[in-house]
Amino acid sequence: MLRKYALFVGVAAIGALVTSCGGDDDDTPTPTPTVTSTATPTPTPTSSTVLTLQDDFAPLSTNANYAFAFFTPDGGGAETFSGASRQEGLAAVGLELSPELASFRFVDQSSAVTFDDTELTAASATLRSYARRTEKLVMELPGAYVLRVSYESQADFTQGTTDGVLRGERTALFFTGVTTTDDITTNLTYTGSVEAFGGDPQTTLSNAITSPDTTFTINASDDSINGTIEIYREVAGSPQLVTTLTFQRTVNGTGAVTGGVLNDADAFTGVLTDSANNFAGNFAGSLAGPNREELFIIFSISGNENDDDDRRFVGSFIGRR
Repeated sequence: MLRKYALFVGVAAIGALVTSCGGDDDDTPTPTPTVTSTATPTPTPTSSTVLTLQDDFAPLSTNANYAFAFFTPDGGGAETFSGASRQEGLAAVGLELSPELASFRFVDQSSAVTFDDTELTAASATLRSYARRTEKLVMELPGAYVLRVSYESQADFTQGTTDGVLRGERTALFFTGVTTTDDITTNLTYTGSVEAFGGDPQTTLSNAITSPDTTFTINASDDSINGTIEIYREVAGSPQLVTTLTFQRTVNGTGAVTGGVLNDADAFTGVLTDSANNFAGNFAGSLAGPNREELFIIFSISGNENDDDDRRFVGSFIGRR
């Protein structure tokens, strides 16, 4: 029970960040940890909006969200990982350019946070960012069909008996759905970058986790998702492999497919297991773009609670053909 309580505190604290910023004084539902041993609902685009950072847009997305937080004690000390979770539900983002207004609403927020032109810090075809005091909003469009939006905020927080500051980030992915109905007749290969966050609560430094670029393949023979994501932790200035996550088609004892295969909407879920490093979790994602030009994956893993292993990681991959 100690592990569950510690993890709940770390993740639930993310909910406190909403009421401390953005002028949102509403009561905010507390996020709860996502169980990582079973598959979660597939991401769904709820709008056919064309994604661009150079024109007005307002897309919605469902079940493509995750959140994480880091804690810094008062009076000095290193910022360390606090908690993380994949979050189900609806997220929304909007951009208006004349006059400039960017908005973002995560699944646990009753109203959107907004930023205007005076808070714009960067603008290009692939990145748009805003900042004010302890808040930041970043929109990343590495390709053309998958947009990653992250909102960062801070709040006073007591972790155990230690007072300090909790810095949390909510991330949602928005994407354009596949429209082609053609069968996949040749393997589809997607190369891109990974972002990963997490570690051992109150121990892992906030800047210690990295994950290299990688490649995923959709196998034409069975529509399965195939690839790996490696997560590293910096130790004494050198990267140390924490886990290698294998994404693949899985079946049960009777041979029935249990995950890792595209559904009729070109989306998927699956289970992750790394027994050697004591991790288990799940993933979900989708192909994106009219002709399956891009692929994204969201993943969440945690250590075995029976071994009192509090480690947890969340993150995402965005790749293009």
